[in-house]
Amino acid sequence: MKHLVFDFGGVLIDWSPDRVYRPYFGSDEAMARFYHETEILLHNREMDRGWPYDQAIALLTTRYPHYAEPLHMWKTHWHKMIGGEIKGTVDLLRELKQAGYRLFGLTNWAAETFPFAYYSFEIFRVFENIVVSGREGVIKPEPAIYHLCLQRNQIEARDSIFIDDNLDNVVAARSLGFHAIQFENPKQLRAVLAELSIL
Repeated sequence: MKHLVFDFGGVLIDWSPDRVYRPYFGSDEAMARFYHETEILLHNREMDRGWPYDQAIALLTTRYPHYAEPLHMWKTHWHKMIGGEIKGTVDLLRELKQAGYRLFGLTNWAAETFPFAYYSFEIFRVFENIVVSGREGVIKPEPAIYHLCLQRNQIEARDSIFIDDNLDNVVAARSLGFHAIQFENPKQLRAVLAELSIL
């Protein structure tokens, strides 16, 4: 296998809206009610698909006016949801690059916010190409986005390892012929790659 395709959030970059909403609501219970009632995490998937933040938030604040302030924070405080690089994975990625493997990104990420992340973290520069769902109008685990990554980079699934923390995305990749790994932590990923004689 010559190519590795990485997810970003939860694999390379630590992202959690709890960083914004736990201090805002003051308790995990109140934060959980906000997530449950507004289904903001589900709607975020559609923002990752390309639904503009302003349109999404306008609709949600109409439905849930008592949550208007925290809903607007989904956009205004988005950058505070990022906790930084997951160091062990970033170190591993640099080793793979040094060893000569071709590296690609395949991420569910909103087109509006991805540039902030891209220019905030130098590690993104190691990738030959990054497919961003919000720019393409399709998200994982839909097969079309995997095919897009393969076609755009002229690679074959059978020659590629796909790494993601989301099991649904991993299962979809396996169904298309990737050797797919569900990421748990950097140590586990390093061990799996060693078993495959990648490192």
